[in-house]
Amino acid sequence: MTMNDPQQQQMIRDAMKAIAERRPGRTKLVYDKTKKTIVAVAEGSEPPRALNITADDADMFGVITLSGQWLRQEWHRLNGSASIAARFTSWDNGDAYTHYELGPQGGPTISECTIALERASEPAPRLRIVLTKVNAVGRAGNTFVATDGSIFVATAYEHQDGRDIPLDVTIAEVQPALSARRAGILETSVLSDRSALFIGLGTGGGYATIELAKCGVRRFALVDPDRLSVGNVVRHPGGISQVGRLKVHVIRDLILEKNPDAQVDVYPFAIAAENMDAIRPLVRAANVVICGTDNRPSKLLINQLCIEENVVAVYGGAFRRAYGGQVLRVQPRVSPCQQCFVSAMPEQAADVEISSPDEAEAIAYSDRPVAVEPGLSLDVLPIANFLTKLALLELLDGKPTSLDVLRRDYSAPWYLWLNRPESGTPYSGMPPLSDSSDEMTINRWYGVGFERDTACPACGDFLNVTAAAHGIDLDSVVIPSKV
Repeated sequence: MTMNDPQQQQMIRDAMKAIAERRPGRTKLVYDKTKKTIVAVAEGSEPPRALNITADDADMFGVITLSGQWLRQEWHRLNGSASIAARFTSWDNGDAYTHYELGPQGGPTISECTIALERASEPAPRLRIVLTKVNAVGRAGNTFVATDGSIFVATAYEHQDGRDIPLDVTIAEVQPALSARRAGILETSVLSDRSALFIGLGTGGGYATIELAKCGVRRFALVDPDRLSVGNVVRHPGGISQVGRLKVHVIRDLILEKNPDAQVDVYPFAIAAENMDAIRPLVRAANVVICGTDNRPSKLLINQLCIEENVVAVYGGAFRRAYGGQVLRVQPRVSPCQQCFVSAMPEQAADVEISSPDEAEAIAYSDRPVAVEPGLSLDVLPIANFLTKLALLELLDGKPTSLDVLRRDYSAPWYLWLNRPESGTPYSGMPPLSDSSDEMTINRWYGVGFERDTACPACGDFLNVTAAAHGIDLDSVVIPSKV
């Protein structure tokens, strides 16, 4: 490629952008067989004996992406000094540079870049972005509007081997771009004031948080005392480079990668009776509680708090070896609660996945251990997805959304999903999915209705119902006073 002639270089650049954007350009690229190089030919001129370059061939330069929000925040400083420094993550041997401030997880290789106004006179660094003032906003993604209303076009160069190599520049406006992708289903800011409390950040809970962040939820509270281990990364959204970190910190960063304006508060402690005073205000502040723990005492504790604070809770979990799973939605004193579920369906409530040594030890018998048998991530994700959908509907309650049509379909309190007809379970004899249209099969959700327990100690009138069942007159009962 001929890069020594500045006019030819700019013509090549203009032609490449036109090809990549699938629009007509004033120049086109051809491969000159005589010179054995790529040249740009002006529109209407006679091209040399050559081969046309297609859009797929035009990705010749690297890409540099700069945060427009950050640039506006730094505009006063840049406008005063004519240049400022910025850090960029370098990916794939310089094929792409991403502004380090764009998200919380930069790559391992950091490059220093100078961002300068056209009037800047200092020596050119290895990597630089130049802002040139123009009169109108163009269609390209390299246009920047400053806080004072002035308009600039950004160009970028990487200095290599004594010459400047151009880079394609993108000024990233994060929230407008994210909102535009959600706007077909959700109003752009409909979830910005809603808060979700997550209890347990294993595979299901971890993926559910990230999905809600993608939907536009901006306020998260994360509770989990565990750290990410090497074995976790087989299923967990966190990767091997994050091993040893607390899961609340891993998930916080992943949320911010999807929604950088989110507010994420982390609480690395266990759900236990001694932490009730710390947990209660978190429940009270939430619009919905998502509980992904398979520990029954913690579920019942959260159940009690959510009933007392009148906050909807959604509980999700996989069965052993993730052959299936279940989701329970509890609307306080309207639908059955977690305690009602345990009383009504003890076998289903007890069928939980044992995915770690700690979980196995917690339920092991005194004379024999319990095997650790985690299922596959792909078998947990359908459960996490449904858990997220129910939580999203609760967060959208009272908000304008086309997803309201789902409330008719998601009216049951309990939902059952089966990944396979597991041997030794009541579902082992199910017909093949391909042979049935109206029988219970794998890979289908089933909504199951059951009634609240009026004598439930958590959400019912336990004392009066129990007394009536045993013929006890509570008015005649004398309760000893405390000494």
